[in-house]
Amino acid sequence: MARARVKVEPPLEGNAILAGHYSAAFLAKAVEPRVPLWALALAAQMIDVVWAVLVLVGVEHLRVDPSLASNPLDLYDMPYTHSLVGTLVWAALAFVITRRWLGSQRAALVMAATVVAHWVLDFVVHRPDLTLWGAPPKMGLALWDQPVLALVVEIGLLIGSAALYVRVQSVPAVGRRAVAVFTTVLVVVQLSTALAPPPLGPSGVAVTALLLFLAAAWGAMRVDRSIEMASA
Repeated sequence: MARARVKVEPPLEGNAILAGHYSAAFLAKAVEPRVPLWALALAAQMIDVVWAVLVLVGVEHLRVDPSLASNPLDLYDMPYTHSLVGTLVWAALAFVITRRWLGSQRAALVMAATVVAHWVLDFVVHRPDLTLWGAPPKMGLALWDQPVLALVVEIGLLIGSAALYVRVQSVPAVGRRAVAVFTTVLVVVQLSTALAPPPLGPSGVAVTALLLFLAAAWGAMRVDRSIEMASA
């Protein structure tokens, strides 16, 4: 039986990069500056990075439905990435990797928390497609059904967290400019994808997502380098 869905006429359509997820990276950087921003950017999107790979290999599944508001993705099967249990497993992996890499329990905990923050933020915006352990009940507060409000929340979280980071860590002027450029690019991409036509099929969604996540991590690495050079 087809799943019942309330149709909302969307003033905005497209594929969202979910810039709000990077707010977790900035907040984590404010708490633990020893962790590179590029690593935190990847941690913030780790669940979606794994999800995109699993979609490409046919383990998890989605449908593209242009009638859906704000984000046209019907994410009906993603038990290994977007269940709370699955998220905790990936967070534990991030903890182990960071603990061995940086030799810091605090840094490892911050990285793990950044991964878990993805599920929490998804719970706010997703339609009921998240699970606790990969099986029903499905949950989500469906902020995506209010496209303008969803964009305001996403962008507000991103800008607010970036501003908090540069203030708490007293980032030098060069670094502040780099953060501002990085944040502005994320906002522009968010707005561009929100206004873009729906993506072409599951594979197109997955490939586009991976490219965007890698590009964002590269941008975060440039921010790291700018701050390091200014502090040298």
